Amino acid sequence: MNNTQAQVMLIWSRDYTLAWAEWWVRDMNPRLIEVIGVGVLNQFSYFYGVLLETYRPLDEAQAFIDAVVTIDPESGFFDQEKIDLYKSTVVELRNVLRHVEQTGEFSDIKIFNEVKRLSSEMYPWYTVSFLLPQEQHAHKLVEKFPEKADAILNRLIDARQASEGTIAELVTYWRDVASHELVSRNLPPQHSSFVTFGELERMLQSSSYVPSLEELRQRSDGYIFYGTQVFTGITLKTFLETHGYYLATPDDENTVQEFKGSIACRGSSSIRGTVQKIFRDNEISSFKEGNILVTVMTNPFFIPAMKKACATITDEGGITCHAAIASRELNLPCIIGTKIATKVLKDGDLVEVDAEKGIVRKIET
Repeated sequence: MNNTQAQVMLIWSRDYTLAWAEWWVRDMNPRLIEVIGVGVLNQFSYFYGVLLETYRPLDEAQAFIDAVVTIDPESGFFDQEKIDLYKSTVVELRNVLRHVEQTGEFSDIKIFNEVKRLSSEMYPWYTVSFLLPQEQHAHKLVEKFPEKADAILNRLIDARQASEGTIAELVTYWRDVASHELVSRNLPPQHSSFVTFGELERMLQSSSYVPSLEELRQRSDGYIFYGTQVFTGITLKTFLETHGYYLATPDDENTVQEFKGSIACRGSSSIRGTVQKIFRDNEISSFKEGNILVTVMTNPFFIPAMKKACATITDEGGITCHAAIASRELNLPCIIGTKIATKVLKDGDLVEVDAEKGIVRKIET
């Protein structure tokens, strides 16, 4: 590493698509700058064959969080009126998505544009309701605005609970649109996750436009989306070096036998079970009754697996994340925010989950 390199941090990993990666950079980052005043100019996404990882330069990520924490309550951003408008926009968006699912109107460009409009309207509040209630950020709001912080946080938590999973639903919609459009052009629908947002729009606007099958195949092996470009045939290490970034080297995860997370839902101090990792929505039907669900983060599609699990462990999450909300509703012991669960644990591992202390231990067999 030299002094000119900038550190990047992994923000989240999801079963998201290339369309989502471009949508965020092209449309949502400018929207955040418009409403909040700060965005993240150099966010990039890396698909390694399983999940899409999203990275941000550490200084940009911190600057964005600082801007969110210091939004002046007098601006009206956190007022109940704005929160109610946000929640109603989410309901409207979900009604549109449900309509498409029921009618199969995936080729309707007017619906596509309406979904784009509604998602743009809601996104700044979606982001803030995700960030601010987290323990590492909430105390800053309390320190800066002690008399108003509790009311603000309660409104945001309520908003987050009402809207949790919306982005996953958007990603599913875009994937379905891409699949439908590819099939209509005699292209394999399994490449639907590797169509850009711009390519989606072009296919809906013109039946004569056909994405490159060779490019789709290359992306399916792995890609990095950065700026306005899709890079294929490049490793994350090479990309980082080429663009002047570095990623902090984690500890040797192969030696970890015990780790901690935050308690989302308490349970027995000794829950033992077999690990089953789920990363993608289409893997959920294979989850076995009584196993321990280990994943990066759940979404509404994970509920059938959570109902079968004896406990859930996630890499990511705060008190308003989907895993936390759903586990409390299901009274399912759940430990969130471990950062390393999916890397440390393997399918078939026997583990002990202490949901009273937030500890996960491997059990030697």
